[in-house]
Formats: sequence, C-alpha cells, structure tokens
Amino acid sequence: MKENSTQAIFNKNTVEFVTVAAEFCGFLERAAESKRSHFVDTALKLLSLLYLKASLLPECGRIDEADPETFVTENDYESIRSAVAVLLGEHDDYLEVFLDDMAYSDSPIHQTISEGLADIYQPLKDFICVFQLGLQQTMNDSMVICRELFAEFWGQRLVNVMRALHDVKYRQLARENTEGEDSDMFEDSCTEDELYAGLDMGDDE
Repeated sequence: MKENSTQAIFNKNTVEFVTVAAEFCGFLERAAESKRSHFVDTALKLLSLLYLKASLLPECGRIDEADPETFVTENDYESIRSAVAVLLGEHDDYLEVFLDDMAYSDSPIHQTISEGLADIYQPLKDFICVFQLGLQQTMNDSMVICRELFAEFWGQRLVNVMRALHDVKYRQLARENTEGEDSDMFEDSCTEDELYAGLDMGDDE
C-alpha cells in the first residue's frame, strides 16, 4: 500500500535510510583521510547496511512532475572517484559480469570500485541535499526517485562493488599480509555504533 507524502518521509525506515545514506556520503568525502584497510572494512559494513535500509523504503507516488534539484556536479563526482582510486591503488580494478553491456560481450567487463562508489554517491548525495532543505513535496519526490534508482541502477552497483571489496579484503590484502599476526585486515576497525550512532535497528513494528 502506498503512503501519503507526510507519512512516507517521516516513516521510521525513511529516517533510518537518510541517516545511513548521510553517513555513507560523508565517509566517501573523507576517503583521502583513510587508511586502505580501514576504508575497505568500513565500506563493506556501510554498503550492506545501506542496501538493507534502501530495500525497506516505503512505496509512495510522485507529487510534482518536475524532478527535484540536483546538487552533485561532475567535479564532485570526479573528486570522490579519484580519491577512492588513489586510496585503493592496484586494488581498484575488477571484472564484472552483471552489467547491461554484457549483452554485447562474451567476457567480463573491466570496472573500478572507485567509479562504482561514485555512482552510488551521486544519487544519494542529491537525495540527502534535498532532504536537508526540508520541503515536504520535494523530499517526497526525491525519495521516490532514489527508490526507483536503487531498483534500476545503484542497487546493482552496490552489490557489484561489495563483491569486489570482499575480494580485496579477504583475498588480495590478506595475501599481502602473509605473516598473519601483523595484519589488521580481520579486525573490526569500526563498530556498529560508530556506523550509525543512535540509530534504532530493532524490528519494525
């Protein structure tokens, strides 16, 4: 059942999604300050939480035919992409088969984690910026668009990037740290509370 705009934008699941999306965007904006192992570990945790919260967004309809304002520029996108690419270095590249272009290719297509994360960042940052304006009509429509883009685009990007990051953490970086006791790759470098301080993760009523 579809909810009206006021119910939808103040729904518990919407509020939690906004919180996680804002934390994810801020995390990417601080990528240049991160260590590689910490970035990979935290990205995996945030992405898994982001997918869960996006899948629980309430269904509602558009109010205005015109799309809400967008905020992320090409320079913003490139700044995120390049910062992550520099941080990950040789671990940025991976091969992907779950892309529309695969219909015209018999072999995996070269992709980068940095571009995938920037592809996720762009619609989420636009969504967060609209919510910060506090106008209920545009908040509603921005959520509808974000939910649709999750189903059509960035949700697939998210799971593709998670697979690549999982490989980086548990195979590539672990292989580089062959001494075991000197490696911090399997230590929890961030806690659940640090990911979403104050966020109620209990069962929905």
